[in-house]
Parts: sequence; structure tokens; C-alpha cells
Amino acid sequence: MFRKILKKVKSFNLACILSEDAKYKLWFFMSYLPDLYRRHTRKNFKNCLFCSRLIKSGCHRYCLKCGAGTYIQCSPPLPGLLYEVTVHMVREDVLPDPWYFKKTCSNFKRLPLYKYGHNLYSVFPSIALNNYEALEGLERGLSSGARPCYICASVDYSFYKECTRQPEYDASVSCMKIVNELKKVYENQSRYSGYAKRQKVTKSAV
Repeated sequence: MFRKILKKVKSFNLACILSEDAKYKLWFFMSYLPDLYRRHTRKNFKNCLFCSRLIKSGCHRYCLKCGAGTYIQCSPPLPGLLYEVTVHMVREDVLPDPWYFKKTCSNFKRLPLYKYGHNLYSVFPSIALNNYEALEGLERGLSSGARPCYICASVDYSFYKECTRQPEYDASVSCMKIVNELKKVYENQSRYSGYAKRQKVTKSAV
């Protein structure tokens, strides 16, 4: 009797009952993340997003904070999400640097394989799914078979429009420059906000 039940379970096609989101999550955790972990460890690639010292922030449901104390402010793990409550910044029109784009410190400690997606997870399904798709989009230049243009649009809409107007633009082809281009955007924002902060201090001292 048990063998018959086991045989039926093995022959059961989960694809028939799983939603598209469920299929994507299954692929992400069973295939994509393990492969990403192997590539990162092989190349000794370090990124704050995969640090075990990141912990959930109590100020925003989509934010994480540095348990090592290197960074004071909380930040979202990845770009691409339109936040209901903005993270406090020096300037209101400046987006916070996601952990994916922050510089790692000497306290970096890599998450183990079985917990490599820990900092992406959220009890809110929409936030978790956004994180999974955004990571895939940044690492592969594709997300669910298409360019993750929505990520760039959420960070800098002018840059997104300029990119899509280029003659060679093709939404079905992997974008291999997305990480470098977004990194420039965040670096420029940081320089500008730093300058604005210095100007504010100077004026208050006069």
C-alpha cells in the first residue's frame, strides 16, 4: 500500500498545481541560489547582501541593518521596490543605497549555503518576490526572461528613458551593464548628498 502511494506521489506533476510565483521561488532556491553561492565562493566575491551580520530592521518592513555597526542607517537589500514609507536620508529625493551596492567591510562573514537567501526573505510575499527577481536581474541581466528595466526606472527614471532610446536596446537581451550603471547612479547620489550636508554645516556655522 505504501509503495503504491509513494509511486503516485513521485509521478505527480507539481507544475500542474503550482502558481507561476511558486514555480519561480522553487527554481530560485533549488537551482539559482546554490549556483550563485558556488560562483561567489569560487571567486571569493563579497557583498553585504550575503553577510550573516545583517539583521532585520525595526523601522521599515523592507529594511535591514548592519549588526557589526559599520553602517548606522538601515537600508533595503536591493533596488526595484517602490517604498510606502521612505527611508530617512539627508535629502528626501535621494534613494538609500541598497546593501547590494554598499562597500563590504572587514567584518564580512558569508552566509552558509543553506541560508544564502536569508537576507532576501520577508514575511511579506510581495517584498520577498521583489528581492528574488531583483537579485536575478542584477546578477544575470535578465529576470523572468526579460531585461529588468523596472529596476533602473525605480532608481533613476531619466537614466532608464535614455537607455531605452538607444538604437541597440533590446528588452529580450541580457543587460550586462546594469550593475555598473546603477553603481554610478548611487555613487553620484552619495557625492551630492555629502556635498549638500557639508554646505548645510557650513551655513549653520556662519
